[in-house]
Amino acid sequence: MATRRSLVEVPPYRVHSVEFGEGGTPLVLLHGLSGSARWWRHNVLELASEFRVLVPDVVGFGRTRCRGPLPDMAGFAEVIAGWMERLGLEPAHLVGHSMGGQIAAHLAARHPGRVRRLVLVDAAGIPRPLSPRALVRFAADVAPPSRWGDPRFVPVIVGDALLTGPRTIVRALARILRDDVRAVLPRISVPTLVLWGEGDTVIPLEHARELRGRIPNARLVVLRGAAHNPMVDRPAEFNRVVAAFLRGEEVGE
Repeated sequence: MATRRSLVEVPPYRVHSVEFGEGGTPLVLLHGLSGSARWWRHNVLELASEFRVLVPDVVGFGRTRCRGPLPDMAGFAEVIAGWMERLGLEPAHLVGHSMGGQIAAHLAARHPGRVRRLVLVDAAGIPRPLSPRALVRFAADVAPPSRWGDPRFVPVIVGDALLTGPRTIVRALARILRDDVRAVLPRISVPTLVLWGEGDTVIPLEHARELRGRIPNARLVVLRGAAHNPMVDRPAEFNRVVAAFLRGEEVGE
């Protein structure tokens, strides 16, 4: 399947993206912290058999370099909304993982007319205690590579983190931690699926249940045997559930 690349001006940024598929409803995939379009490599071809799949690199990551200040979470959402507008992608399905889910929630709340259906995958955005003891426990939970799921994915995580650089990662992490997405969740009016890895120790399962409870009429699916990156750990099941939900089928509870 042919891959098309593009650079779209959303001043002061130039958003790089890759596209798969020839037709169907647009489907936008947003990666997480220190990620890139490569994080969806197990999903794009399967999903592109039914949808027009577009995967942007979020500002500061991948090939979308940061020409200006790094946005906050709402600012990231506005950049993606501007990118969608310039490509004529409205309305589109929107799937966001981790930080990308946090951005997607802001976008859906601020611009409901631009989103058809929303999928939040192990999404960030619910604050946690930041005491020294809590931070030490969090670091112990997330440091071992085994906590991130499939070990074959670790080189991609490390490679993208090196490309991004520690300064951007730290700045983006600060923006993630300062943001509380719960304030905007009740304004999300589009059909929403919360999709989570059962073994996620980076963002715990109770956050999934809180997201489901705060978003009107949201549904929840938990993938067994998956950690923080269920689209990598259980790609076949992930693709099946996402495609069914985007088709309008009833999934989850």
